[in-house]
Amino acid sequence: MSSGIAIMYDYSDDVLYHRIDTFFEKRYRQGRFNGTVLMAKNGVVVYQQSFGFSNFSTKDSLHTEDAFQLASVSKTITAAAVLKLVEDGKIILDADFKMYFPNFPYDGVTIRYLLSHRSGLPNYMYFADKVWENKDSSITNADVMAIMQRDTPQPYFSPDVKYHYCNTNYALLASLIEQASGVTYEEYLQKEIFEPLGMQTAFVFNRNHSPKLPQEVLGYNTRLQLKENSYLNGVVGDKGIYASIYDLYKLDLGLRDTTFIAAQLMNEAYQPQHPERLKRQRDNYGLGWRIQFANEWSEPRFSEVGEVVYHGGWWKGFRTYFIRLIDKNACIVVLSNTTRGGYLNRKQLQHLLIDETSTPALNQNS
Repeated sequence: MSSGIAIMYDYSDDVLYHRIDTFFEKRYRQGRFNGTVLMAKNGVVVYQQSFGFSNFSTKDSLHTEDAFQLASVSKTITAAAVLKLVEDGKIILDADFKMYFPNFPYDGVTIRYLLSHRSGLPNYMYFADKVWENKDSSITNADVMAIMQRDTPQPYFSPDVKYHYCNTNYALLASLIEQASGVTYEEYLQKEIFEPLGMQTAFVFNRNHSPKLPQEVLGYNTRLQLKENSYLNGVVGDKGIYASIYDLYKLDLGLRDTTFIAAQLMNEAYQPQHPERLKRQRDNYGLGWRIQFANEWSEPRFSEVGEVVYHGGWWKGFRTYFIRLIDKNACIVVLSNTTRGGYLNRKQLQHLLIDETSTPALNQNS
């Protein structure tokens, strides 16, 4: 695939643009949104805008090119990196993790189970907090592995029993990427994902390499409460990637290109991995992606919304939304650097973009 992806724009649909802009402008005036937004469909961006400040103390304005901490949206990129290594024959999807790390103390944890949150492993954010005494010193992915080997924290359950979202899975996958590729997690992403797709502002923040938080966009709980630089920011894979709305849209376009990752692998990534949850037909998880089913929609006109994969993030002052309407060839990216009041309803965001039958009075309180 050629280096970089060109973004095309079309703002000719005044009704659509006004509908989206009115929604976010109202939330911004109410003090309930501060961030950047991009919405695209049929291969073109139909809306982009920034609202508010990157730094509330200096009143520096946000710009659409600004990179935000993606929080758990980082998992989609970690998963893409793993799938590229699977395609290259360097990782076996259904192999036991112990095949790559023989001293790993848990049996039966496959790469697929890590990707799909089916490992049953304990969450490092909890067990590390108990044993990591110097909170001024950053923990690393290697430290997480060492603690697991030393203490063997009690797992939640055995592998392949049920779904349990756990950040440990993706911290381990970052270590796997390094072992399989022979370079650091950051280097692999830069060479194999960021550069080929032209994700020009994307980078990995690792507190061990850069002790200070990136200053371009700061994360806040409220507009007056700046979030701290946690010692946990030394662990990457589950979080840690900074990127702009344009970077994530380029990722959306890249993942649709079968020369970047084979269609067969991406189709597998979008398949629900948790059969015990299929009875409810909601909140399933694939390989790095949450999965929405059409019958989640309560209104009949959305019954044909088709396949939707998405991920959200929430970490130290940042809330992020990356929604990909596969069948509609549409994408929604919303990045916010304030967590209080920053929650957005996923269906409501999709409603803004794809409801072409009317201009509904959207519930501004959800």
